[in-house]
Amino acid sequence: VCPCLSLRAVPGSAPGPSSGTRGTAERGAALPAEPPPLSAEEVARRLASTRRELGNRRKILLRNLPAESSSQEIHDLFKDYEIKYCYVDRNKRTAFVTLLNGEQAQSAIRKFHQHSLRGKEISVQLQPTDALLCITNLPLSLSIEEFEELVRAYGNVERCFLVYSELTGLSKGYGFVEYMKKDSAAKARLELLGKQLEDSTLFAQWMDVNQLTTNLIHSKCLCVDKLQKDCADSKELIQAFSLKYKPVFCQFAQDEDGGSGDFAVVEYESAEQAESVRGAMDGVTINGRRVQVSFCAPGAPGRSTLAALIAAQRMMRNNRKGLLPEPNPVQIMKSFNNPAMLQMLLQPQLRGHPVKPVLGASAGLPHLINSAVGPPFLQLNKVHQVCDLKNSSKEIFGGILT
Repeated sequence: VCPCLSLRAVPGSAPGPSSGTRGTAERGAALPAEPPPLSAEEVARRLASTRRELGNRRKILLRNLPAESSSQEIHDLFKDYEIKYCYVDRNKRTAFVTLLNGEQAQSAIRKFHQHSLRGKEISVQLQPTDALLCITNLPLSLSIEEFEELVRAYGNVERCFLVYSELTGLSKGYGFVEYMKKDSAAKARLELLGKQLEDSTLFAQWMDVNQLTTNLIHSKCLCVDKLQKDCADSKELIQAFSLKYKPVFCQFAQDEDGGSGDFAVVEYESAEQAESVRGAMDGVTINGRRVQVSFCAPGAPGRSTLAALIAAQRMMRNNRKGLLPEPNPVQIMKSFNNPAMLQMLLQPQLRGHPVKPVLGASAGLPHLINSAVGPPFLQLNKVHQVCDLKNSSKEIFGGILT
């Protein structure tokens, strides 16, 4: 057995449900006391609050409006609803409307989708959002009021809520926040990523709003943190986390030097299994180190979740060093006419440090191509060069292309 994953048995402890000849892992004596059980009424109240905020999408998008549609015309159309905000884009013949709550938004969609307005059949649907974050590794004792106070520091909030256990009503240690503006969400992600809150290091990542459903908000993936580094035997990790249920995915993170990191991601078949294992394994002492087991952001499979956590760890290190985040393709494309800016954006990639492939990335790609600058960028670059040649503007790109 790999020594860094050997589980020390507690004298007199009973074996786990499927542990065979192994005893249960040792738990530290200083673990926080279990919170008292909640009343059935409080459990129901918390779950109802989460469901209400989960469905509280107030923003709708109207398409295919008649020419010269005005804000007043939209207000007249929605006279039976309470409009909080309305903006009409006459050029695109669209309108963005924010209603009182999610129930009104759903009612308006049912009533006006494919409705005829001045001879035009309009489309009405929920407005897509790119300002939704999932905050994980929150202290389990954090209340919804404290969570709201935490996230409201970065901008106006559209909705936010914690995710609670459907069995106990206790917090599962993660929650969601949707901001009114993308800039606020970006600021919150940057500031919250790596923020220390009590004994927890927070993670913040973007979420697809389509993954935010009643069934999908409960995570199947666990992050096992504070493991001993440089022990990449996943088989032993699987053994340690198979006391109750066998995971469907289990893998250590890799650090920049190619060795194993001090955390891993374990995925189970169901959210119920993951919750049961987290309760049994959080605080278990493995080779003298008490591991921390928390829920990952829901929706994505284990492999994608691991990749997201690795990227978050690197971003946290860059933040601590005061480095700018890696440029995205849009930033680089916009900088083609400014060689000095382009050089600054690409400086981390031009240092010559090799980038190890992660989770199946092609090892044959040059070190300039990383997760932020991939094949789509190369194609855009090629098109841009062709257009540039056609426009006889070689002098702009001459220094870069050489």
